Amino acid sequence: MVFVDAKNLGYAPYYERWVQQKKAKYGEIIAESLKDLYTKYVFQCIERIFEGNDGSEELLPPLQFITPRTNLNLITQLCTLIDSMLPDQEPPEEFEQLEFFYIFCIIWSLGGALVEADREKFSEFLRNTSQLILPSSSLYDNFFNIENLKFMRWEEKVPSFEMPVDKKFGSILVPTVDTVRYAWLINQIMSLRKPALFC
Repeated sequence: MVFVDAKNLGYAPYYERWVQQKKAKYGEIIAESLKDLYTKYVFQCIERIFEGNDGSEELLPPLQFITPRTNLNLITQLCTLIDSMLPDQEPPEEFEQLEFFYIFCIIWSLGGALVEADREKFSEFLRNTSQLILPSSSLYDNFFNIENLKFMRWEEKVPSFEMPVDKKFGSILVPTVDTVRYAWLINQIMSLRKPALFC
């Protein structure tokens, strides 16, 4: 048995194996797009989060997580979220549509466990890296609808609430942006029968 430390191996082999699975399932076009998106975003985002390197000559403080994470853990989360959202039939094949989708997945995988104060820094970094026209508000405040391939505000997914008359006050859950957002995220992960932990 040979033991290889994840620090020496890195996260690229995991992603490359995952892309090979997507190639078998979706074909060459999507697999190549996923490789190109990885090249454009992942290394730069990992560098910004862990090393404080935003591409300029000056190093910034690394971004802080709520709980410790490794770069491999972040890539695993990215692949899991993409798997949970990408439809089996007729997935988007246009590169720009996939790029918007990929950015959304990066926000909630690589940047999902960042402390509140650093989320806006990461959102702005991702916006600058993409050089696309993205929603003007924080990327954390927007949801990518895979059905119509557009960003929408999380607020639009919050259902209207009517106070139930027959429930005890302590058992009433009022839907908010946060409850809808995190319920959606956990449902996506659980749909693949994978464990999830929210901090």
